[in-house]
Amino acid sequence: MNYQQKNMTRSEYEDFLKVSAGEMPADLVLRNGVYLDVFTNQFKKGDIAISKGSFAGIGKYEGKVTIDMTGKTIVPGFIDGHIHIESTTVVPEIFVKEAILHGTTAILTDPHEIANVMGTDGIKYMLEATENLPMDMFFMIPSCVPSCEYDESGAQIFAQDMKPFLSNKRVYGIAELMDVNGVVNRRFDVIDKTYLAIMEDKLIDGHAPLVTGRQLMAYVAAGVLSDHECSNIDEAMEKLGAGLWIMIREGTAAQNLEALIDLCKEPYASRCMFCTDDRHINDIMDYGHIDNIIRKAINLGVDPVIAYKMASCTAGVYFGLRDRGAISPGFLADFVVLNDVNSVDIDRVYKAGVEMTSDYLKTHCKSNISSELIEKSHNTFNLPVITKELLVNNKALPVLGLVEGQLITTDEGKSEAIDVSKDILKAVVVERHNGTGHIGMGFIKGYGLKRGAIATSVAHDAHNIIAIGAAEEDISTAINELKKIGGGIVVYDGQKVLKTYPLPVAGLMSEVSAADAKTKLDEIHEAAYQLGVNKNIDPFMTLSFTALPVIPELRITTHGVLNVNDWKLV
Repeated sequence: MNYQQKNMTRSEYEDFLKVSAGEMPADLVLRNGVYLDVFTNQFKKGDIAISKGSFAGIGKYEGKVTIDMTGKTIVPGFIDGHIHIESTTVVPEIFVKEAILHGTTAILTDPHEIANVMGTDGIKYMLEATENLPMDMFFMIPSCVPSCEYDESGAQIFAQDMKPFLSNKRVYGIAELMDVNGVVNRRFDVIDKTYLAIMEDKLIDGHAPLVTGRQLMAYVAAGVLSDHECSNIDEAMEKLGAGLWIMIREGTAAQNLEALIDLCKEPYASRCMFCTDDRHINDIMDYGHIDNIIRKAINLGVDPVIAYKMASCTAGVYFGLRDRGAISPGFLADFVVLNDVNSVDIDRVYKAGVEMTSDYLKTHCKSNISSELIEKSHNTFNLPVITKELLVNNKALPVLGLVEGQLITTDEGKSEAIDVSKDILKAVVVERHNGTGHIGMGFIKGYGLKRGAIATSVAHDAHNIIAIGAAEEDISTAINELKKIGGGIVVYDGQKVLKTYPLPVAGLMSEVSAADAKTKLDEIHEAAYQLGVNKNIDPFMTLSFTALPVIPELRITTHGVLNVNDWKLV
């Protein structure tokens, strides 16, 4: 029984069954189209009857409204198995207005970006901001705030803080368990969280880049069920063999589909699904959301039936969304109408039997957030003025090598100073939440910047400030400008600020329209590339992940450079 049926009166429920039996006309009938049967892996013909927001039957039906679907193909609405809405750079209602038109009708979101800034208030903000929007916004509660003991977030969340959220009907478990070392070494605060999830019969999503062998065994034994960090097929196969579900990610910075394309066939595909994880709003507008992954998969030779199943029912099965991911009686009428299956050319999208249009979304897609949480989300900076003297190193520091299309980094040795001719740039992470004055420093190779500096308050996952530049003075100038605008992104050319993109909500999200956000993002990307940034990387998403201390090999924290493999500062 689905959510719509649970809200029916006894009389409405009986009427729904009468529609299924052909004794009453359906609210809507789709006629003469082809639909995807995810249970038999076939495209079939037949009338599709919809009543009270759910599929009532398939076969021959009459409806109060009938739509001719000749030449169209109908597939289940797409489900994103793992996403951080904050990483789109826009607030939830703006994300929904864009993503739903790309066929995404449900997401599993992890609000750990804003939780790292605001703690449990951040989770409450996202729950309120997503309530009653015309997309199913299910939650996984952040399990690693901060991501590990080396990170310095704006808050800490313990098992007792998580427990009240697990009773929310939109919460399906605890989100990506990043602290692999904490699990394997059975650190009490981490095990408290996994044990809580098990006792509450909730899912535990994973985050285990390049974790293999006995470490993987211990990680899975703790109750972890999935992973979205696979970057090569051998890694993915070992994790599948250990019992994990694999989420194949195509985000803005991390794009893993091509490397994992062999998973997009049986017997593996039934344990794999698609996710975006971190994807900017301009990329969604330009290339798509889950529809972009389907399109890319089909272009790489994947059977369209398999691609559409991985984008819908596989996630439904994994998360226990028993009424989503299929076109079948009793399932929620979330579906996408296609002009062409192979190119994923979307004609229209329906959510609970209602067509999603720009006009509909203007009036039915509005968040209602308490004034207290709005005020807190707009006041998240506690940062002194940063001078260039604070950013000068007195010893040789490690050099992080960037890997195009991936989040992992390489160890490129050490450097005593910036050397633009060798593409060695200074990078710093400045604590911005609690006024500690902590500043970690290192060098980055592969970024390509030739002059000036870039600074952003989007620095996964603690979201302190990360900045990179060709001179310490340029870096300090960019950081101080970032504080002035209340968070976001700043591009400075060494003489003047070229572009800024303010993100006033927790230093992570903008409240402007998707079109305005896209304009800002496009402009600031162009400004970064004008300064020489490598065009094969995203200047901001790539930079922001060099601060996340749970991805190999080297990361920059507020305490210095961390060797993730050895699990110590260097």
